[in-house]
Amino acid sequence: MYSLQSLPAVYPLLMVDIAARWNVKPEELLGDLGLTREMLLDPQRRISLEMLNQLLIKTQELTQKAELAILFGQEMQISMHGFIGFAALTAANVRQALGIAERFVGMISDIVGIRLEETDDSAILYLDVNTDLQPLRDTAIMAVIFGFVHMGHVATGRSLSGRVEIDFPAPSFLAPILPFLPGEVFVEQQANRIIFSKEYLDLPLVMANPIASQLALSQCEQGLEKFGLEQPFVAQVKALMFDEQTGFASLEHVASRLHMSERTLKRQLAKHSITYSDLVDESRKQKAIDLLSDKKQSLDDISEYLGYSDMANFTRAFKRWTGQTPSAFRKL
Repeated sequence: MYSLQSLPAVYPLLMVDIAARWNVKPEELLGDLGLTREMLLDPQRRISLEMLNQLLIKTQELTQKAELAILFGQEMQISMHGFIGFAALTAANVRQALGIAERFVGMISDIVGIRLEETDDSAILYLDVNTDLQPLRDTAIMAVIFGFVHMGHVATGRSLSGRVEIDFPAPSFLAPILPFLPGEVFVEQQANRIIFSKEYLDLPLVMANPIASQLALSQCEQGLEKFGLEQPFVAQVKALMFDEQTGFASLEHVASRLHMSERTLKRQLAKHSITYSDLVDESRKQKAIDLLSDKKQSLDDISEYLGYSDMANFTRAFKRWTGQTPSAFRKL
């Protein structure tokens, strides 16, 4: 299974093609990364977030264009997202399309999570970008916002109006691109989200096709089974609970990232008959099995990486999961 802390090559390919407008050649961007444009055409290839961040920095340096997020969002096509995009594009209305995106986006990458909430008269689309890499994080947030506005217009024929909230200071390029956003922008807020009229959710999609959408959804369902992401909320929690640099996060931290109380998070997980400690335990088991297949990794390093205070605790946990010690498992 590939790492979801990466993105399909179609996304960096779009960045390369955007940079070409300023006569930046692909080899100038990709040479230091050991990539070529032809390699990015491979539908099976994925690019790590670290590599994507380096590519973004290089693109900004060579183009001298800070507003790449806007261009990326405007050029993003629903078809780029594969079966997920096709299922959303052929859904009956915006609500169904967003439901599809919310449920299946974790199959593309865990860098971005979306969550739709509805009040009496408003719809709120939360955007969670699960990386601290800069400028990738803030650029990704702006790109997703622009992409949603752009694709919403393409899919419905109607412009979106409302307000945008972002959790970081105003980027230098914000003023000239305000006309492209759905409304007023509020910076340094508690969450990244788009707030708009609930009526927009009921707009029919131009390409609505129940048969085509169902065929695409069946492919998405198979993907969920493959990646173990059967429940969208559980998938969001899984995406937020582990960081390569800091390890497993506390329940309090994940609840904060999801903009809810610890009690609410526990209650939401209980609906899926699972606890936070269950998810951490399940993730530790899978990561341990994956890491033990790499014999360059010492058992002590694996134990520390998984957050165990000593080797004895890791051994006990692994024996509980598999009936074997880590060293015996590695010899198989």
